[in-house]
Amino acid sequence: MNSIAPSDDVSPHAGLSVRQVYFRWLITLAVACGAITIFFPFFWMAITSLKTAPEIQRVPLQITPDHWFNLTNYFEVFKREPFLRYLLNSTIVASIAAVSSLVVSSLAGFGFAKYHFPGRDAFFLAVVGIMMVPFQSVVVPLYNWMNHLGLLDTYMGIVAPDLVSVFGVFLMRQAIEMIPNDYIDQARIDGCSELRIFFSVILPSVKPAMATLLIIKFMWNWNEFFWPMVVINSPTMKVVTMGLMSFTNMYFIEYNLLTAAAVISILPILLIFITLQRWVVQAVVMSGLKG
Repeated sequence: MNSIAPSDDVSPHAGLSVRQVYFRWLITLAVACGAITIFFPFFWMAITSLKTAPEIQRVPLQITPDHWFNLTNYFEVFKREPFLRYLLNSTIVASIAAVSSLVVSSLAGFGFAKYHFPGRDAFFLAVVGIMMVPFQSVVVPLYNWMNHLGLLDTYMGIVAPDLVSVFGVFLMRQAIEMIPNDYIDQARIDGCSELRIFFSVILPSVKPAMATLLIIKFMWNWNEFFWPMVVINSPTMKVVTMGLMSFTNMYFIEYNLLTAAAVISILPILLIFITLQRWVVQAVVMSGLKG
């Protein structure tokens, strides 16, 4: 009798009921629709930046540009406005805010996670509760404070409210809390100081959370518009978000230049995310693990 060897080609849906297969396809369709919904505005912005003003106003609407390599709008953006200066200002402000928040949040998170002191939990809840306070409600006292210190129209004046991140304290505390106390106790037995424990034991274990905080904080400050609009007066101190407003006025909007400037403004964020996305995914995965 000839025995029939099992085939190596096993269907990915083998062992699943018809209902489970349909459910998987439904989930896949939902994810695909969500991805298209998120991606389409960026696609539309990119192709609009390659069109001329008459192409944008053409009826019926044409999705693709007449010339795919039309970079005139990009050159016009830098010719019309000092956009490189705006990019530099946003980079300086966002970098200072991200690094400062990372340092402060890591130290605070270490303290809240691994030290026991009277009122620790109540103090942590009070710190986290700050996230519920609308920023607009404290703009006036913040402005008066910046004016009194002579920080209006300066980098320090722009970045001052963002030097500390309440969200960062919460994120780092949750990440550090997952580190076993045995590692810290062993380091203390070996004679390590608390600061050395922080740099040699804690930080290497929470690199994904640190990368996540850097990306989120940099992105938040890069996209900040309201506070810079309040404290900035001179054109040379404008950030990218304010530079985008240069292509709009009360009568019309230059969509071809505005979309080109918008594409330029998101490239640094996209580059940072692509570089650190591995750490972000790992932080999201590890955030659901305990013990």
